[in-house]
Amino acid sequence: MRKLIISIFFVLVMTNLYSQKHFSKQNFAEMYNLNSVRLHPIFQCYHSNDTVSTIFYQIDLSELKYQPNKDSVFEAQTMIHYEIYRNYKAKNLVDSGSVFFSDIDNYGKDNSSFGYFEIMLKDNNKYLILIEFTDINDDYTVRKLLDINKIDKLNRQNFYIRGEDGLPYLQNYLPKNTSFQLISRNEEVSKLNVRFFKPNIKVAKPPMVNSDKKNRIVKSDTLYSIVFEEGESKLQELSKQGYYHYYLDSSKYQGYSLFQFNQSYPYITTAMQMLMPMRYLTSRNEFKELYNSKDKKKAVDAFWVKISGNTERAKSMIKLYYNRVQNANICFTSDKEGWMTDRGMIYIIFGAPDIVYRDAGMETWKYGDNKSKSTMTFDFYKTENPFTSEDFILNRSIDYGHIWNNAIEIWRR
Repeated sequence: MRKLIISIFFVLVMTNLYSQKHFSKQNFAEMYNLNSVRLHPIFQCYHSNDTVSTIFYQIDLSELKYQPNKDSVFEAQTMIHYEIYRNYKAKNLVDSGSVFFSDIDNYGKDNSSFGYFEIMLKDNNKYLILIEFTDINDDYTVRKLLDINKIDKLNRQNFYIRGEDGLPYLQNYLPKNTSFQLISRNEEVSKLNVRFFKPNIKVAKPPMVNSDKKNRIVKSDTLYSIVFEEGESKLQELSKQGYYHYYLDSSKYQGYSLFQFNQSYPYITTAMQMLMPMRYLTSRNEFKELYNSKDKKKAVDAFWVKISGNTERAKSMIKLYYNRVQNANICFTSDKEGWMTDRGMIYIIFGAPDIVYRDAGMETWKYGDNKSKSTMTFDFYKTENPFTSEDFILNRSIDYGHIWNNAIEIWRR
């Protein structure tokens, strides 16, 4: 009996140890290496009330594998599995569940599917949700992490935006003149104030150059209000380029922010959009000359041909560079375009990291494996920003000078 009790105790201890996820020690590089993964679902959390939260999701159906079912009809089958933990060093699972989705109507079509599921999350707590999205027919899974805050009832997760078609927008940026409604969990809200700010155009400095880590002082350009009825605003539009902050209490900045960057964002479609991210590769005089050129497309093309040596290599470099710019916009948008951020800068110049360790207040990126002496490491720390939860500042060092200059030289060879 004593041996049996010891055995049972050992099993329980080992089970508890293995149940500790320690997300901060897991590699989540797949979240940013968009070119190497085949599935790109989008998830967003909205707190419906004190005990229930809604997870909206968007699936690109063209990324799924359709195969004949028992009725010889081409069908896609997917599963969303979620696990809820208290934090990144979780010891106990709070809750878990799975949602299944199938489709037979969109085989061979370039369509998306929206859906949602509800989870039980009590107020006054923070959580971490691990989501695993699986294409069952292809036996292929990607992972996502969602940081959940149910402490402040006025933060961004207590709002979401809905289009004229009744579907949610799962990004916090919208094209100009897109009609939408703002939805609030607090049905007692009859009016929200709105601050409009001009665009944040501050481009990240190189990693060896000191940067002001303090929150920048911003003053709103316009102040107005919108009316709510039963938790819903009337249809509205973002008429000017910049960002809009919706809030209830004028003494606090908690609220919801929407951004209007350019009509094609996050994609690069104009010569000016190609020119601006070249700031990382050019000298001050080179950039000034490009910016002041009358034919910017011709000037940009000429620059790439000059640094690459020939037209064919220039085309290859342009494709690589602006693919990274677009991915940076998709992954790292904060209160400015993703390519302008510290993470965006490193991503564009060095590419997607091989290793990403993530914790509640920071991310660590590594290029190379942990055993290599030549591994490059970048630490990004999350800052308090009233307009976004995606503001990460690089821990800069003069030691980065050599690797940065070498990387720029490689681009310009």
